Amino acid sequence: MNAMEKNIHAHLEKHPFLAETALLHMTMAARVRALVKPLDWELTATEAKTLQEPLLQQAKWQQPIVEAAAAALPAVLPTLENIGYPARLVEAIAAFNTWVKQADKDTRKTFFVHLLQGGGALPELNPALLGILGWQILEALIPAPLKDHAFWQQAGWTKNACPVCGRQPVLAHLRKEKEGRARFLTCDGCHTEWPFARIGCAYCGNEDLTQMHILEPEGLPAMRIDVCDACRNYLKTYNEEGQEDVYLTDWATLHLDMLGEEAGFTKKGSILLENS
Repeated sequence: MNAMEKNIHAHLEKHPFLAETALLHMTMAARVRALVKPLDWELTATEAKTLQEPLLQQAKWQQPIVEAAAAALPAVLPTLENIGYPARLVEAIAAFNTWVKQADKDTRKTFFVHLLQGGGALPELNPALLGILGWQILEALIPAPLKDHAFWQQAGWTKNACPVCGRQPVLAHLRKEKEGRARFLTCDGCHTEWPFARIGCAYCGNEDLTQMHILEPEGLPAMRIDVCDACRNYLKTYNEEGQEDVYLTDWATLHLDMLGEEAGFTKKGSILLENS
């Protein structure tokens, strides 16, 4: 068992109610990574400095990844059978598999284009399954260096949208820097991490500290929830280091969403939420 697996196993022992969710995300991710390999893309941080919009919102980058994802989908879905998922998920996978067998490649490409545009392409099927599996395939196709926080720090991307796919952030990480801590945002779609201003709302840009505050989950000092009274959104934030594989994963901190929502705030950036 590697360090990441140990961290997640320990997390699940403390939060057993996440076991079913973990089975879904982790087994799917393992099957996808076994079949889907990153595209051979080369982009330097210097070249990235000239970007005006996220990579996958540009035809040059979107077309090849959508093409590859559409080709990979029929191979991935059959590997998800007989895993031991709950009955409702088994049925959802079967329905999606049936659709994929009947759909031509252009239709499958349209599905991935819709994911990148933030909308649901197939409302008659299980939207959670579509979002999770579709984004795992897209993520697997993106070269690891292009998802690394250091790359985008060097490139100087500081917008509140993911520099790779364009999604809004779902989590933040306060990393130690020479002069204190710097904030980095995390995408729930392609799991890219990029730098953002230390102070201010990551969604509406509000910088009035009287309209911002922090919710602290009981018994979990590694996490906090930054909330904005101006736009009524919240951002889960990891303020330590060493367990990024747990605390920078949205599904592993779903229980913290209850705290933000009970306080009257709204979640953004999740792949399970359309148009976020």
